[in-house]
Amino acid sequence: MSSFLDLVWKHRLTFFFALALGLTWLAFIPFYLSHGESIPWFTFGPAVSGFIVAALAGGWSAVKAILASMVKWRVRPIWYLVAFGLPFGAQLASILINPLFGSAPPAWGNIPAFSEILPIVALYAVFSGPLGEEPGWRGFATPRLLANHSALAASLILGAIWAIWHFPLGLVGDLSLYGTINVVLAAIVFTWLYQNTGSVLLAILMHVTHQNSVRFLGKAFVDGDYVQQQWIGVAIWAIIASAIVAYYGTESFVRRPGARLAVA
Repeated sequence: MSSFLDLVWKHRLTFFFALALGLTWLAFIPFYLSHGESIPWFTFGPAVSGFIVAALAGGWSAVKAILASMVKWRVRPIWYLVAFGLPFGAQLASILINPLFGSAPPAWGNIPAFSEILPIVALYAVFSGPLGEEPGWRGFATPRLLANHSALAASLILGAIWAIWHFPLGLVGDLSLYGTINVVLAAIVFTWLYQNTGSVLLAILMHVTHQNSVRFLGKAFVDGDYVQQQWIGVAIWAIIASAIVAYYGTESFVRRPGARLAVA
């Protein structure tokens, strides 16, 4: 048992990524292949994997660190503005820019009323990714990647695996090239947010806002105009990610001397 725990400790990120992919894919792919349809996407795979590997490799103290980051709300107010405003602003900007490239005017009436969206968003926050993913991606993987990699390299590694994690959704037509690229770019922005707050809670809020801004504001367009608007959104996220790297550098994404690791 001791040798197994030593192995998990030595290769904890490998175990985490393999388990996160396995728990999600093994529930989804076999059922699809045998029945021609999918069961609900198991969005809790990364979180469950993070807690399992943290417990095996670091014990209660490692698990407690993730839990503490999930309820860490005392951060500078500007970071709440970033978590909510940046994804929403990027999506809104892509909508306003889209007609400049030949799309129809946005059909604002297609976007549901806020009172209708709010309860659905609450359900999506729990069952559609944010709560099930962020404790794993940001709470477990990010600080451990940062121990041996620059913030940019850690973000790109995690972003690539995060994108791969979504691949089985292509079986049901719920995967796009622009969405895949956006995930990798978003990983840079999420690392920046986490590095400056040490809060998985803020990452969850940004995930909720990003996901649902696309889901609901995107209804302003249909067909080719929608696809074009999403590519504009990708370009905006690329600009945001590039600005972070240009201003903060590649090492830590934090403007403090010697800063490297996320505050966990």
